[in-house]
Order: sequence, then structure tokens, then C-alpha cells
Amino acid sequence: MNKRLISTVLIVLIAAGGFGGYVALQQISNSPSQGGDSPISVVDDAGRTVTINEIPSRIVSLAPSTTEILFGLGLADKVIGLVSYSGYDTYIQDAITNQNITVVGTFNKVNVEIVTGLQPDLIVASGAYQQSLAANFEEQGKTTIILNPTEFSGILSDIRLLGNVTGKGADAIALVNNMQNKVDDIENRTNDLGKPSVYVEYYMDKGGYYSYGAASYVNELISMAGGVNVFAGDNKQYETTDTETLIGLNASIVVISKGVMSQMSGITPDSIKAREGWSTIDALKNDKIFEINESLLTIWGPRIVDGLDALARVIHPEAFVTAAALAPNVP
Repeated sequence: MNKRLISTVLIVLIAAGGFGGYVALQQISNSPSQGGDSPISVVDDAGRTVTINEIPSRIVSLAPSTTEILFGLGLADKVIGLVSYSGYDTYIQDAITNQNITVVGTFNKVNVEIVTGLQPDLIVASGAYQQSLAANFEEQGKTTIILNPTEFSGILSDIRLLGNVTGKGADAIALVNNMQNKVDDIENRTNDLGKPSVYVEYYMDKGGYYSYGAASYVNELISMAGGVNVFAGDNKQYETTDTETLIGLNASIVVISKGVMSQMSGITPDSIKAREGWSTIDALKNDKIFEINESLLTIWGPRIVDGLDALARVIHPEAFVTAAALAPNVP
């Protein structure tokens, strides 16, 4: 893969994960509500005060994560435009076809003319990368919100924010509570079970192996799932490493972040087992190599708790053994 293509895919991953500067959500007026038409002002993740005069009915989403939140809030019928993404859940893929939702480009190549032509009353953008794009739409008089959480608590705050400005405040609270309950359950199951080291890989080439650092959602999810990222001490979003380093780190568990980049570079459990020198790593000795859908690890919508669950089940499978499975097999 050439460096330009790597950069393009990483931009999409950054958008999916929402990495970048974070400004805390502040609700300025109006408590969360299910309806109502009074103006509401919020401070988005770029520090911009945005006022919504009426509940939007024509929404364009410029990132996969914001699309998944909108659908999770029951706003599928209000979404008139979105960016393409191969990892959307089936119900979103079906809605794009059945509702004739307009695809306005990709995250890093939005067609401004198409978005403007849809006449949206709310545009939802994501990350520092789209700030200039959002400013362009603001100059055209389009109401735009930028969401850019950098940690799980920020994801929950942004879901509430989006619920508030779309008249789905109650639904947002229910969704956030459901997500937090899943997190609490997983953390309660794994808190006292030790902290095995985990190495996650999403790409490889002649330059090395590519993983996630401490500034990534993957790092936070590993910790919440009861493990320790082998790169938890390095405050980067992404890591590039080599065999010697990984042998020294000696991960107990290896996870393949299965997506476009891992598939293009041919990463599979068998290919990892065949790497020269890797047989000394504990994860390979104990056959602890797993695959998890990248969309669950890097898209910061409601499905991120499914990514947490998937990680917890490979890090601490013993925490999810049912009583029936432990019972003796009595004829």
C-alpha cells in the first residue's frame, strides 16, 4: 500500500474514532426533551456555541460515527444525506437503499455542492479535520455541529447533545443509560480478574506493524475490558512497531482489528503464527489470537459498547461462562 493511501485510510479511522482536541459539552439552555420548539444553544466539541431554533427535519451526517448516533436515536427518517462507509451496520445499509438517502461523498472528500443542494437544516460534522468544512457551511447559513469526543465519557456527552438538538433528549438518555449499564456490567465482571497484556494490530507493511497507542479508543476499551494495552505508556493515537519490540513486550493476547487495512495487508491468525520469531510470544504459545471487527473498535457510536464486549470476552472469557456451562453433565 502506498503512503498516500495509508494516510487516506488513517484519516477515516481518525474520524471514526473521533481523535483530536476535545472541548467539554456544556448545555446552555433547555433540559433534554423529547420535543418542543423553543431555541436551544449548545457548545459543540470545537468550542462553538450553536443555536437551534427549530427541531431539524433534514439532517446531513458527514461521518460514520455521527450517522450511527443519529440512527441510534431513531432519526433515520430525518437523515437525508450521509457519507459512504463499508462498515455500516445492515440496518443503515438497508435504509440508504430503501429511503433513497443521498450519499454525499466520503469522510475526507465531501461533495459540498450535493450537501448544499439537499437544503439541510442541520449538518453534523466530526473531528478537527472537518472544521474548515463546517466553517464553509456556516458561511452559507447552514447550522453545523462538530462532534469530536476523545474518550468514552465524551461519546456519551455527544449522544446527549445530539439528542437535545434534535428533539430526542429522552431517547438519548435511554441510549446513554443502556450503554453505561453494559459498561458497568463488563467492568464488574472483569475488575478482579487480573490485567493481561494485549496487542492489537490493524495493518502491516515493510515499515513494520501498526497498532493503537494510549490516545486511542482501543486503548481505553482494552482497559475497560480488564486488560492492558502493550502501548498504554505511549501517548499516541497510532503506533508503528517491529518484531524485536513485540517480542520484548510479550503480549498475553493478540487481537486483529479486522477491517479494510488488515485485510489488504493479509493479517490473519495463521499469518501471525507464521511470522519469524513470534513463536516466543505468550499469545502465540497459548493460541490467544483473535479477530474483532474494526467498526466496533473505532466507530464511536452506540456500537462501541459491542466492541468493548468483544474485547472483554477474549481478554477474560472466564467472566462470561454461564452457570449452566459450569454445571456437571448429569445424564
